[in-house]
Amino acid sequence: MDALQCKLARTMLGLTVIETANLCDVSHETIRRIEAGDTTLKEKTIAKVRAAFEKAGVQFIEENGGGPGVRLKKRAKSVEEISKQIDVLEETISSIPTPTAPSPKAAMGTMRKAVAEDKMENLKARRKRISHDRSK
Repeated sequence: MDALQCKLARTMLGLTVIETANLCDVSHETIRRIEAGDTTLKEKTIAKVRAAFEKAGVQFIEENGGGPGVRLKKRAKSVEEISKQIDVLEETISSIPTPTAPSPKAAMGTMRKAVAEDKMENLKARRKRISHDRSK
């Protein structure tokens, strides 16, 4: 982790220097020194700060031709969030009228309903997997 990666990670998490120091269990001066590029810091101190950032969801991108960087891990949706999406899809499906006569509008409604039902089934399967994994 270099100075810029430290500052970017802190900024991505929306933390002040003091909040970052608390998160990493180091002094705020240590965070300032890392961000200033101080090379006299112990490697274990930098590793401790990096580990705290990683635990908070930061991924460090090593030099790959475009320079080193950081990004946030994609957060997995919770069972509650998935359930809310399922509820919305159920409402959407129930609001699509059943066609009474063939027409382009009726065909589009049938298609929208089929897509929503497919998405809902996928979400239900995902919710079941997450629930099953948490019960282990």
